[in-house]
Amino acid sequence: MRKFFLLLLLFSSLFLTAGISAISQTQGKNQNNYSLQIEGLAWNRTTLNVLLVTPNHAPWWNPIYINSTLRAIGQWNDAISYYASNYSNFSYLSSLKLEPTVWNETKPGFDIYLNWTESPLANTTDEVGLTAPTYQDNAIINCTINLATHTNHGDALADGDMQNIALHELGHSLGLGHSNYTGDVMYPAYTLLGSAESISTLDVYGVATAFAWILNPSKFYPINEWLQSNSVTLPSNQYKYSPVSPQNARPQTLANNPVVQTLILMFEILIHPEILAVVLLFIAVMIIIVLIPTKKRQTPKAAS
Repeated sequence: MRKFFLLLLLFSSLFLTAGISAISQTQGKNQNNYSLQIEGLAWNRTTLNVLLVTPNHAPWWNPIYINSTLRAIGQWNDAISYYASNYSNFSYLSSLKLEPTVWNETKPGFDIYLNWTESPLANTTDEVGLTAPTYQDNAIINCTINLATHTNHGDALADGDMQNIALHELGHSLGLGHSNYTGDVMYPAYTLLGSAESISTLDVYGVATAFAWILNPSKFYPINEWLQSNSVTLPSNQYKYSPVSPQNARPQTLANNPVVQTLILMFEILIHPEILAVVLLFIAVMIIIVLIPTKKRQTPKAAS
């Protein structure tokens, strides 16, 4: 029996090693070719008013998410300003800004509406962010962002996770699609309890492409004549992360510590009845295996 468990452990270790290796090779391949999709849509204005609609009376609501999202908006403003100041060909981006307003109900007259909901936005996956633009002739009229505060298991998102997810969805609202690089904020998959993410030069270059009409506003229409790219690319040596100002950086608190967050998430997962039953059964089996006495092989005595 013990030999069986040793073999099982050995095969599990080999499988895990192979899996990690495959992930590392994939990431290395992506790092050599940075690419970002462009949605093909454009705003016809450079000041985008964002309304954060808070569900204040909902029992699942946590007001900390307001600050998470405001920091994400601030990060985009930081990155756009940095890019406009450091890359002279794109200085026109200095006029682009996200202006946030927090209110407890929807009001007309805003460009981007950001809402929160308790449950994930898909029945089969933990889709915690969704952006839906309204547009006509490829011009964005307004945009709605929905952010989930809980996973399918009912676990509340951490402050830092909400900021990272809001960063990604705000990128979509600016006209960006997905990146092929796993380390980019616009990569389509996200692992909860991840480290603080930053906006890259690739992301802002994509935004600059979607707002290139600023150089010649009279030629905004037709959009498909100047916004023909399905994606943009950057040489790997030009890829870098934009600096984040102190007021928009993730707070260094115990609640935002990745180790603490991981322990809390593990505990929350383990206390779910369907998972707890499996864990208890596994522990019981292991205890039985340890407690069962093993017969020692008898060594025959030499004849006297």
